[in-house]
Amino acid sequence: MMMIVLLKKMLPPPVRAFQTREDLLKHVRDFALTQGYMISIKDSSRDRYVSVSCDRGGVYRKRLKTGENMRQRKTPSRLTNCPFKVVGKEDHDVWALTIKSAEHSHEPSKEISDHPSCRRFTEEEVLTIREMTDAGKKPRQILKALRKRNPSLVSDSRNVYNVKAKIRREILSGKKMEPSTSSSTAINAVNGATKLTQPHLQNGLEVTGSSPVCMESKTVGESCALAAELCRHFYTLGWVSGTGGSITIKVHDDAIPRPHQLIVMSPSGVQKERMVAEDMYVLSSDGFLLSSPPLKPYPHRLPKCTDCGHIFMKVYEICDAGAVIHSHGIEACLVTMMNPFSKEFRISAYPKATAVLVRNHGVYIWGDSWISAKTQAECYHYLFDAAIKLHQLGLDWSTPTHGPIHNIQGVWGCGVNLSRALKAGSLTLDYVIEPSQCCVLLNIEGTMTPLSFVSNILFSYAHGNVEKHLAATFDSEETQDDIHLLRSQIQNDLDQGVAGAVAVPPDYVGQDLVIPALVANVEAMIRADRKVIALKQLQGHIWRTGFQNNELVGILYDDVPEVLERWHAAGIKVYIYSNCSREAQRLLFAKSNYGDLRKYFCGFFDTVVGNKNESHSYLEILRTVGVDRPADMLFVTDVFQEAVAASAAGLEVIISIRPGNGALPDEHGFRTVESLLDT
Repeated sequence: MMMIVLLKKMLPPPVRAFQTREDLLKHVRDFALTQGYMISIKDSSRDRYVSVSCDRGGVYRKRLKTGENMRQRKTPSRLTNCPFKVVGKEDHDVWALTIKSAEHSHEPSKEISDHPSCRRFTEEEVLTIREMTDAGKKPRQILKALRKRNPSLVSDSRNVYNVKAKIRREILSGKKMEPSTSSSTAINAVNGATKLTQPHLQNGLEVTGSSPVCMESKTVGESCALAAELCRHFYTLGWVSGTGGSITIKVHDDAIPRPHQLIVMSPSGVQKERMVAEDMYVLSSDGFLLSSPPLKPYPHRLPKCTDCGHIFMKVYEICDAGAVIHSHGIEACLVTMMNPFSKEFRISAYPKATAVLVRNHGVYIWGDSWISAKTQAECYHYLFDAAIKLHQLGLDWSTPTHGPIHNIQGVWGCGVNLSRALKAGSLTLDYVIEPSQCCVLLNIEGTMTPLSFVSNILFSYAHGNVEKHLAATFDSEETQDDIHLLRSQIQNDLDQGVAGAVAVPPDYVGQDLVIPALVANVEAMIRADRKVIALKQLQGHIWRTGFQNNELVGILYDDVPEVLERWHAAGIKVYIYSNCSREAQRLLFAKSNYGDLRKYFCGFFDTVVGNKNESHSYLEILRTVGVDRPADMLFVTDVFQEAVAASAAGLEVIISIRPGNGALPDEHGFRTVESLLDT
C-alpha cells in the first residue's frame, strides 16, 4: 500500500518587472515570508542576473573527518534538497523575474526565526553588541536592548553568543569585525589610518603600530597641540609634575558622534613643561592606538602612553565626556588624607559632581569639552585649597555655615560631642549619648522588627504567592535569573541529599511542568528557614509585588524611627545587615508603618557579602564601608552566633532582647538592651 504525504502548498512570488535588483530581491523575500519559506542567493552578477533558491535547498556536506576526537554534528541539517528556484535578469534597465521551479520539498516554517538569514544582525546591531559586551553586559541584557530598538527582531540569545564569539576570535587574531558607518567615518577622519595591524597591549590599551599619518589631519593636529599646551599650563599650577598627572581630549568633529570621535592622550614620563604636539598619542574611539610619538635621542626615554589610559577610556564610556584631566595637585591629595575613615569628600559645590578623588593619588575631573573640564578643575582645586585652610583654622568645611569642628573619636565633622548616656534621652549639645563608634550595623529580624512579622507575614506571603509569581513573570529576564539560581541551588541540594529537594525538569518541557517542581523546592526551603541566596532573591521579588500593591507593610518597633533620627542628627552612619535580600530590606523601610525611613541608611548588606555566622563577613563589610578600626563599628543583633562572629572580627557588639527572641546561653558575655534607645 502506497502512502502519499500531502504538503501545504507554498506559492512562488508573483512574476513582474522591477526597476532595480534590490527591488526584485525584496519582493521575493517579503513574499516568501508570507508563505513560510525564505530564499538565499546562489549565484549572481550584480549588473546582469541573480539566481535565488530556497534556503533549504541543497544537501548537507560533511566537512569534518570522522575520528574519535573529532567534533560531530549533534542536530540534523535543515537542508532538504528543496528544488525551488527563481531567476532575475536585467534587460534594458528593467529586471524581470522568472520562475524556474515553484515546488518545495518541505513543510512551511512555523516561525520566522526558523530561518538563519532572518536572525542575522545589522551592522548597527553588531556595533551595539560589541559596545555592550565591552561594558560587561550579558547576552540576555544585550538582546533586551536590541529588541527595545527593533521590536520585530527574531534573533535570540544564541545569535548574540555567536556574534560575541566572533568578536572575541577576531580580536585574538588581530582583526576586527566590520565597523559601522559611524566608526568608519571616525577612522577615515585621520586620512588613511584605517588598516589595523596585529595589536599588542600597552597600559591596557591595544597598540596597532605607529601611524604618523594621523597627525596630517588638521583637527587631530590641533587637538594634540592643545593637549600639549594645557599640560604645560597645568605644570605651572602644580597639577602635573614628574610622572604624575595627565590629560586626554576627544578630537571634536561635528560630523561624528562623540562616542565615536578620536582620542588624544598625553604620554607618561615626559617633561610636562616641554611637551609638544608630537608627544601625544592618538587613539580610536574604542582604544586602538593609531599614532605614537617619534623616538627621541638620549636622555629621553622610550615613549609610553599614560598609565591612566584605561581609566580615561572608562570615563569616556560611562560619562560621555569630551575631556578628562588627572591632577596630582598637592591640595587634591591632602583633602583625601584629612579623614582616613571617610570614603567621600563633602563641600558646597556644583549639584552634579564631575570628579573622583583617589586617596593619596589626586583627582580625575571630566567635562563635555576641554573648556568644561578645565573650568571644573580650577573650581575643584579652589575648593580643595579652601577646605584645607578651613581645616587648619578648626572650621568645618563640609557645611555652608563652616562652624567649628568638634573633636569626636571616630566621627568626622558631625558637629557634636558624644558621650554614652546612662539612660535614653533627647540628643542635645549638653546631654548626648557617646558611642565610641563612627557607624552602626543593624540586624533587622528581632532587632528592628518582631520575629513574628518575618515568619508569620513575610514568609507566609512568599509561600502563598510563589506559584502565582513564577507563572506571571516566567519569561522575564529577572525571573529567569531567579530560576537559574534556584536550579543551581537545587542541584547542589540533590548532590548533598538535602531533605525536600526534588529534581526540576528542563525548560524545554514547558513552564507547566517546571513551575510545580520549583514551587516544591521553594516551599521546602521556606519550611527549613534556609538562608540561601537563591531563596532570598526570589522572596525579595515576591515581596516587592506585595509592597507595591500595598498588600504588605513593614512593621517596626516603636523605638526604631526615634533612634534613627537621633543617630542621623549626630552624624553616625547606619548600615543594615540581614538575611533578606538588599531589595527586600529597602522595600521594608520604604513601606514601613512609620513611612519611608531609607534616608537614615548609608548602605544595605545581605548574605552575598557572606554568612552572618562567619567573622570574615563582618571584615568584608568593614572594608566596603571604609572603616579601618573594627571597634569603630557597633553591631546590634538578636542572634548569639552572629554576635560571636562579629566580636571575633573586632566589632563592638550588643544583643537585642525583644519579645519572642531566642534564649541566650548563660554567661554569654555580651551587653544586652531591650530598646535601641539604650545603645
